[in-house]
Amino acid sequence: MPLTPLEALDAPPVAVEVVLLRHDSAGGFSYRQLVTALRKGMCPDQAARGLALLGDGDDTHVVHSTSWRATRQGGITLTYLVHPDPAPDHPGTPLPDPHVIARSPRPGHPTPPALEMGHVVAHAVRHLAFLEGTDPAIATHLATHPELVRSLRSLPSTTAGEFQYA
Repeated sequence: MPLTPLEALDAPPVAVEVVLLRHDSAGGFSYRQLVTALRKGMCPDQAARGLALLGDGDDTHVVHSTSWRATRQGGITLTYLVHPDPAPDHPGTPLPDPHVIARSPRPGHPTPPALEMGHVVAHAVRHLAFLEGTDPAIATHLATHPELVRSLRSLPSTTAGEFQYA
């Protein structure tokens, strides 16, 4: 059902969050997180590319939406993964265990009670692992990063939301 003009004015704010992913064989995964408000009339993809300082013609980076979540304030955060980090000299945050999956213990309450940024990034990394095996354009990009591909292939093969049918 479409929103009335009054409801549209009360729409929750939307944030675009970018996880700039790094990987090296010795240190594993690390990331930087950048966030901006989605301005009226702006496409979320454009906002993500802008945060990462990627020009419209830059096709040397993966930019992929990996998840969304509601905020405690009633807004929505759209998460994008960008690889490689276009500014690897900036300080990053280690991702100690990309295998950790945040889950809710209650089937009727899907939001994990203790969701942290590390969970969001781990989900994004697992999403990238899924894409490496299913998306030819992303697989081609990742093929130039063999250590990253090796690490991605060590992750569980089923990403959140993926269904297996018999």
